Amino acid sequence: MLDLIGQAKGAIESLETKLRAITSNISNMSVPGYKRIDVSFQEVFNKVMRQGTAADTTQNQGGTNPAQVGGGIAISNISVDMTQGDLAEGTDLDLAISGSGFFVVSPDGGASKLYSRSGNLSLDANANLVTDSGMQVYGFARSGGSTTTSALVPINLTGQTYTNPTFDSDGVLRASYAKDATTGAVTYGAELPFQIALTTFPNPSGLEQRSGTTFAQTAASGSPTTAAVPATNSKQGVVSPRMIEQSNVFYIGETIDALDVQRAMSGNLTIVKMISDTISQFISKIS
Repeated sequence: MLDLIGQAKGAIESLETKLRAITSNISNMSVPGYKRIDVSFQEVFNKVMRQGTAADTTQNQGGTNPAQVGGGIAISNISVDMTQGDLAEGTDLDLAISGSGFFVVSPDGGASKLYSRSGNLSLDANANLVTDSGMQVYGFARSGGSTTTSALVPINLTGQTYTNPTFDSDGVLRASYAKDATTGAVTYGAELPFQIALTTFPNPSGLEQRSGTTFAQTAASGSPTTAAVPATNSKQGVVSPRMIEQSNVFYIGETIDALDVQRAMSGNLTIVKMISDTISQFISKIS
């Protein structure tokens, strides 16, 4: 019976990991660009008690199935769910991606690169375009109506003239914009010398989550593709100015998953108690 307690213990530990992921998802459901963590399980096969036999047609006898007992559950995979989040209205410099692209950001002046779906952007005291966690945003230099895509550069508006800078639908920074109150039509000011850059990964679910709603490259994710400008029908996708991609956490779904996990944990605890009581009764009788 002690092996049954071990099976229940392993199941409870696996279920606890799932519950931790659900807790993280619910905690971050209001964080722009957050992608939910998904935990999946697999059966742990334990023992074949009796092998099956084939049917014997000469004796007009049927076969028998193998007698086998499973050994509980274990975690099969923990991945990041990269499905698209809903878009919500943002502020002037906010930018949302529709597609599989990522913004390229750096927490250390370009020494390392991270990747984000959170387009909650602003200018810091040094006129750097930064994320809401202070990471510098990278893009391409732009001049005379054309973009140089051969190298990523930090977006910095020092020396530029602007009032309420914003992005247009091509991801080009503009010095200002105005929206007609009646028609909703947007009129942009002069172009500033930068365009946002987006990149993608062969397996984005294999990215490693970091703080500040960012991701880091891993062996599982593969290397980032060559950064490009947003474009319709491109792998990177398109951008929506003054919009924010919300988290893709579905609260009701997470709550239902939490209840399922709770029931499974309760069932395993009941099994442990039943076995413990049986062992205690047995010891009491032989004492």
